[in-house]
Amino acid sequence: MFTCTLNPQSRTTLCDQLYEALRAQIMGGGMASGERLPSKRQLSAHLSVSQATVEAAYARLVSEGYCESRPRSGMYVAGELPQDAPAAPAKEPPIRWDFSTGTADAEHFPYAAWARLMREVLSEQSTALLMSGDPQGSYALRCELSSMLRSMRGVEAAPERIVLGAGTEVLAASLVALIGREKLFAVEDPGYSRVRRVLTTNGARIAPTPLSDGAIDVRALYLCGAGAAYVTPSHQFPTGSEMDMERREALLRWAQETGGYILEDDYDSEFRLFGRGLPALAALDPGGQVVYMNTFSRTLAPGLRLGFMVLPEALVPAYRKLHTACSVSGFEQETLRKFISGGHLERHIARMRVIYRGRLQAMERAAAQLGEFHYFGTGLHALLTVGGRTPAQELVPRAAQAGVRVSRLCDHGIVSPGAREERSVLLGFAGMDEAAIEAGMAQLARAWK
Repeated sequence: MFTCTLNPQSRTTLCDQLYEALRAQIMGGGMASGERLPSKRQLSAHLSVSQATVEAAYARLVSEGYCESRPRSGMYVAGELPQDAPAAPAKEPPIRWDFSTGTADAEHFPYAAWARLMREVLSEQSTALLMSGDPQGSYALRCELSSMLRSMRGVEAAPERIVLGAGTEVLAASLVALIGREKLFAVEDPGYSRVRRVLTTNGARIAPTPLSDGAIDVRALYLCGAGAAYVTPSHQFPTGSEMDMERREALLRWAQETGGYILEDDYDSEFRLFGRGLPALAALDPGGQVVYMNTFSRTLAPGLRLGFMVLPEALVPAYRKLHTACSVSGFEQETLRKFISGGHLERHIARMRVIYRGRLQAMERAAAQLGEFHYFGTGLHALLTVGGRTPAQELVPRAAQAGVRVSRLCDHGIVSPGAREERSVLLGFAGMDEAAIEAGMAQLARAWK
């Protein structure tokens, strides 16, 4: 199977990245004349991109003579390749307004408090912090996290069940071995591509599972025979919707009846900007089938790479057999413990809620001239269904040419029927202040007029 690395955060579209990788493989002899390429469905699932992305890349290869499409047979490398490679595409202007969803606010990071606590930790000269320590992480920090989960999310998690790790992706990788590579892992479609990629890279078989009213379709879980399901119930990525109580109960019943595990990624749940949210799935779980996951990458900073999960009691012994060290340094763990126990984290989250609420409102006002705005109460991105006459497939490229980074909803799916007509774009508001958001939205209006 053809493999390449695609970067969703690049200024170059996923389609162009895939086209360039395939063309280089063909011109370099990695694919012989007459060799059959993977089907659109196979390659989209393997690379965690939409079928529309693969289809567009294949169509460009055909139009330039590198490949040929054979009816009812598939896509093949052309018998005679072009002698002259096409000119490199014109460079895009630099991105001035970044509405991508992976950004976070750096300006309001509590530098002074964090630096003071780090100096305090270093001054204590604890040799224990230089050792590998407990494979689940610092017990003292796990006690703080246990109290935090109880007060903020209603989750009763004994410190003995909590595991620290360097981000959600590291923790997800460990769960493949823990739950079993022979199990089928259902993932939301559309959903979080990085976790999909981590699961497949670590040997898991994934089942792209459609959404039903903004939540994973539980009926599909029964039909495909999944043994685990990765879900984002508090703030579904990328649609932003929240799983209602009826569907939460149905998902928990599926886990109890089949013995399957629910991998609950509770990212962004701290940033409930409007209304009252529902309890975490882990708070409703009576049978020990939910693995709760969260990260400080959004609440503090992505570069810190601090995450944690709460394992069902039955999985803890197996985890300790598989792991001998924690992937987070002892110094960072102790700094975070002091940061939480001193009330700094709680105050920082409260402050950022006010700031993010103002940015969201500025975005909503500016979006009125562009189309239909959607926000479900939680998280740091919204959806915009774009009006106007700009063709759907040109929305992202035109924005990039205008110095604005956005992504379409269908870019985050595997099976995306009608993706060419998809007019919903994701707008993250964490990385820019209100003035920049208003300027960026005005630039989008000019690009899409």
